[in-house]
Amino acid sequence: MGKRGPQPKGEYGRDGGRTAVLSTRLQPDTRARLSRAAKANKRSLSQELEHRLRVSFINEDGVIDFYGSQANAAIIQLLGAVIKSTCTSWLVKTADEWVRDFHKDPGEWLRDPKIFDAVFGAIVHALLWFKPPGSRHDQLFFYSSEIERLIDEIRAADPSLPLAKGATRQHALAVLKDQLGNLVHRPHPYGDLIKKEPIPAVARHPNKKKQK
Repeated sequence: MGKRGPQPKGEYGRDGGRTAVLSTRLQPDTRARLSRAAKANKRSLSQELEHRLRVSFINEDGVIDFYGSQANAAIIQLLGAVIKSTCTSWLVKTADEWVRDFHKDPGEWLRDPKIFDAVFGAIVHALLWFKPPGSRHDQLFFYSSEIERLIDEIRAADPSLPLAKGATRQHALAVLKDQLGNLVHRPHPYGDLIKKEPIPAVARHPNKKKQK
Protein backbone atom coordinates (compact mmCIF):
# COMPACT_ATOMS: atom_id res chain seq x y z
CA MET A 1 0.00 0.00 0.00
CA GLY A 2 1.40 3.41 -0.97
CA LYS A 3 2.14 6.23 1.39
CA ARG A 4 -0.92 8.17 2.45
CA GLY A 5 -1.05 11.67 0.98
CA PRO A 6 -1.67 14.88 2.91
CA GLN A 7 -5.12 15.85 4.21
CA PRO A 8 -7.03 17.71 1.46
CA LYS A 9 -7.32 21.46 1.96
CA GLY A 10 -10.42 22.00 -0.15
CA GLU A 11 -14.04 22.48 0.88
CA TYR A 12 -14.42 18.87 2.04
CA GLY A 13 -11.12 18.58 3.90
CA ARG A 14 -10.56 21.63 6.02
CA ASP A 15 -13.09 21.10 8.84
CA GLY A 16 -13.60 17.37 9.17
CA GLY A 17 -11.40 14.52 10.32
CA ARG A 18 -9.12 12.44 8.19
CA THR A 19 -10.69 11.52 4.88
CA ALA A 20 -10.96 7.93 3.66
CA VAL A 21 -8.97 6.76 0.66
CA LEU A 22 -10.84 5.26 -2.30
CA SER A 23 -9.10 3.81 -5.33
CA THR A 24 -11.32 3.52 -8.39
CA ARG A 25 -11.19 3.18 -12.15
CA LEU A 26 -13.05 5.44 -14.57
CA GLN A 27 -13.83 5.31 -18.26
CA PRO A 28 -11.51 7.67 -20.19
CA ASP A 29 -14.33 10.00 -21.21
CA THR A 30 -15.61 10.17 -17.62
CA ARG A 31 -12.09 10.92 -16.38
CA ALA A 32 -11.64 13.64 -19.01
CA ARG A 33 -14.94 15.32 -18.17
CA LEU A 34 -14.21 15.13 -14.45
CA SER A 35 -10.82 16.71 -15.09
CA ARG A 36 -12.38 19.59 -17.05
CA ALA A 37 -14.97 20.16 -14.34
CA ALA A 38 -12.32 20.13 -11.61
CA LYS A 39 -10.26 22.70 -13.48
CA ALA A 40 -13.30 24.91 -14.11
CA ASN A 41 -14.37 24.71 -10.46
CA LYS A 42 -10.80 25.10 -9.14
CA ARG A 43 -10.89 21.77 -7.31
CA SER A 44 -8.61 18.76 -7.27
CA LEU A 45 -9.86 15.63 -9.02
CA SER A 46 -10.66 13.97 -5.68
CA GLN A 47 -12.50 17.07 -4.46
CA GLU A 48 -14.53 17.28 -7.66
CA LEU A 49 -15.37 13.59 -7.45
CA GLU A 50 -16.50 13.90 -3.84
CA HIS A 51 -18.54 17.00 -4.63
CA ARG A 52 -20.41 15.24 -7.41
CA LEU A 53 -21.00 12.12 -5.33
CA ARG A 54 -22.38 14.16 -2.45
CA VAL A 55 -24.63 16.18 -4.78
CA SER A 56 -25.98 12.94 -6.25
CA PHE A 57 -26.91 11.68 -2.77
CA ILE A 58 -28.48 15.03 -1.85
CA ASN A 59 -30.50 15.01 -5.08
CA GLU A 60 -31.55 11.41 -4.46
CA ASP A 61 -32.72 12.24 -0.94
CA GLY A 62 -34.51 15.31 -2.31
CA VAL A 63 -36.34 13.22 -4.91
CA ILE A 64 -37.61 10.85 -2.22
CA ASP A 65 -38.54 13.71 0.08
CA PHE A 66 -40.39 15.74 -2.56
CA TYR A 67 -41.86 13.14 -4.93
CA GLY A 68 -42.22 10.25 -2.46
CA SER A 69 -40.34 7.69 -4.56
CA GLN A 70 -37.97 7.30 -7.49
CA ALA A 71 -40.85 5.84 -9.52
CA ASN A 72 -42.94 8.98 -8.95
CA ALA A 73 -40.03 11.16 -10.08
CA ALA A 74 -39.53 8.96 -13.16
CA ILE A 75 -43.20 9.30 -14.14
CA ILE A 76 -42.95 13.08 -13.79
CA GLN A 77 -39.94 13.05 -16.13
CA LEU A 78 -41.92 10.87 -18.54
CA LEU A 79 -44.80 13.36 -18.50
CA GLY A 80 -42.30 16.11 -19.33
CA ALA A 81 -41.21 14.08 -22.36
CA VAL A 82 -44.88 13.57 -23.30
CA ILE A 83 -45.45 17.33 -23.19
CA LYS A 84 -42.44 18.03 -25.39
CA SER A 85 -43.36 15.28 -27.85
CA THR A 86 -46.97 16.50 -28.09
CA CYS A 87 -45.87 20.09 -28.65
CA THR A 88 -43.57 19.07 -31.49
CA SER A 89 -46.05 16.63 -33.09
CA TRP A 90 -47.81 19.43 -34.94
CA LEU A 91 -47.08 19.31 -38.65
CA VAL A 92 -45.70 22.15 -40.74
CA LYS A 93 -45.60 22.21 -44.52
CA THR A 94 -42.24 22.27 -46.25
CA ALA A 95 -41.54 22.51 -49.96
CA ASP A 96 -41.83 18.73 -50.29
CA GLU A 97 -44.08 17.44 -47.50
CA TRP A 98 -45.64 17.90 -44.08
CA VAL A 99 -43.15 17.28 -41.25
CA ARG A 100 -43.14 17.53 -37.47
CA ASP A 101 -42.27 20.95 -36.12
CA PHE A 102 -39.30 20.12 -33.87
CA HIS A 103 -38.49 23.82 -33.55
CA LYS A 104 -41.80 24.69 -31.90
CA ASP A 105 -41.45 26.26 -28.47
CA PRO A 106 -42.17 23.45 -25.94
CA GLY A 107 -43.79 26.05 -23.69
CA GLU A 108 -46.35 27.11 -26.28
CA TRP A 109 -48.95 24.71 -24.84
CA LEU A 110 -49.28 27.11 -21.90
CA ARG A 111 -50.36 29.86 -24.30
CA ASP A 112 -52.15 28.05 -27.12
CA PRO A 113 -55.50 26.48 -26.07
CA LYS A 114 -55.48 23.90 -28.88
CA ILE A 115 -52.02 22.63 -28.01
CA PHE A 116 -52.95 22.69 -24.31
CA ASP A 117 -55.94 20.43 -25.00
CA ALA A 118 -53.70 18.03 -26.95
CA VAL A 119 -51.14 17.97 -24.11
CA PHE A 120 -53.91 17.48 -21.55
CA GLY A 121 -55.22 14.44 -23.39
CA ALA A 122 -51.73 13.03 -23.89
CA ILE A 123 -50.95 13.30 -20.16
CA VAL A 124 -54.21 11.58 -19.22
CA HIS A 125 -53.52 8.70 -21.59
CA ALA A 126 -49.92 8.47 -20.40
CA LEU A 127 -51.09 8.04 -16.82
CA LEU A 128 -53.56 5.34 -17.89
CA TRP A 129 -50.58 3.16 -18.82
CA PHE A 130 -49.83 2.93 -15.09
CA LYS A 131 -53.43 2.36 -13.98
CA PRO A 132 -53.63 -0.41 -11.35
CA PRO A 133 -56.38 -3.06 -11.64
CA GLY A 134 -59.67 -1.81 -10.24
CA SER A 135 -58.98 1.88 -10.84
CA ARG A 136 -62.16 3.82 -11.64
CA HIS A 137 -60.65 6.18 -14.17
CA ASP A 138 -64.20 7.05 -15.28
CA GLN A 139 -64.14 9.39 -12.25
CA LEU A 140 -60.89 10.92 -13.43
CA PHE A 141 -62.19 14.47 -13.66
CA PHE A 142 -63.71 14.75 -10.22
CA TYR A 143 -62.37 17.72 -8.31
CA SER A 144 -59.29 17.08 -6.17
CA SER A 145 -58.13 19.46 -3.46
CA GLU A 146 -54.54 18.12 -3.51
CA ILE A 147 -53.32 20.31 -6.37
CA GLU A 148 -55.07 23.33 -4.84
CA ARG A 149 -53.25 22.71 -1.56
CA LEU A 150 -49.94 22.26 -3.37
CA ILE A 151 -50.36 25.44 -5.43
CA ASP A 152 -51.10 27.38 -2.23
CA GLU A 153 -47.98 25.88 -0.67
CA ILE A 154 -45.87 26.88 -3.68
CA ARG A 155 -47.27 30.42 -3.66
CA ALA A 156 -46.32 30.77 0.02
CA ALA A 157 -42.84 29.23 -0.35
CA ASP A 158 -40.03 31.37 1.07
CA PRO A 159 -36.76 31.19 -0.93
CA SER A 160 -34.85 32.83 1.94
CA LEU A 161 -35.26 29.89 4.35
CA PRO A 162 -31.93 28.69 5.85
CA LEU A 163 -30.28 25.75 4.11
CA ALA A 164 -31.00 23.53 7.10
CA LYS A 165 -31.62 19.83 7.26
CA GLY A 166 -35.30 18.97 6.97
CA ALA A 167 -36.13 21.94 4.74
CA THR A 168 -35.63 20.06 1.46
CA ARG A 169 -39.31 20.18 0.51
CA GLN A 170 -39.63 23.88 1.31
CA HIS A 171 -36.60 24.72 -0.83
CA ALA A 172 -37.90 22.53 -3.67
CA LEU A 173 -41.22 24.38 -3.55
CA ALA A 174 -39.41 27.72 -3.61
CA VAL A 175 -37.50 26.56 -6.70
CA LEU A 176 -40.80 25.55 -8.34
CA LYS A 177 -42.24 28.96 -7.48
CA ASP A 178 -39.33 30.64 -9.23
CA GLN A 179 -39.46 28.32 -12.25
CA LEU A 180 -43.23 28.61 -12.69
CA GLY A 181 -43.12 32.40 -12.49
CA ASN A 182 -46.48 34.01 -13.28
CA LEU A 183 -48.00 30.60 -14.08
CA VAL A 184 -48.37 29.84 -10.38
CA HIS A 185 -50.64 32.88 -10.03
CA ARG A 186 -53.11 31.89 -12.71
CA PRO A 187 -56.74 31.83 -11.50
CA HIS A 188 -58.33 28.76 -9.92
CA PRO A 189 -59.66 26.51 -12.74
CA TYR A 190 -62.95 26.11 -10.85
CA GLY A 191 -63.05 29.74 -9.70
CA ASP A 192 -66.35 30.58 -11.40
CA LEU A 193 -68.01 27.43 -10.06
CA ILE A 194 -66.80 28.08 -6.52
CA LYS A 195 -68.18 31.63 -6.61
CA LYS A 196 -71.63 30.33 -7.54
CA GLU A 197 -71.77 27.46 -5.06
CA PRO A 198 -69.35 25.30 -3.01
CA ILE A 199 -68.12 22.15 -4.68
CA PRO A 200 -70.15 19.24 -3.24
CA ALA A 201 -68.33 16.89 -0.87
CA VAL A 202 -69.12 13.93 -3.11
CA ALA A 203 -67.13 15.59 -5.91
CA ARG A 204 -64.16 16.11 -3.62
CA HIS A 205 -64.18 12.51 -2.40
CA PRO A 206 -66.12 10.40 -4.93
CA ASN A 207 -65.21 7.11 -3.26
CA LYS A 208 -65.92 8.23 0.30
CA LYS A 209 -69.34 7.32 1.70
CA LYS A 210 -71.42 10.13 3.16
CA GLN A 211 -71.18 10.14 6.93
CA LYS A 212 -74.41 9.92 8.88
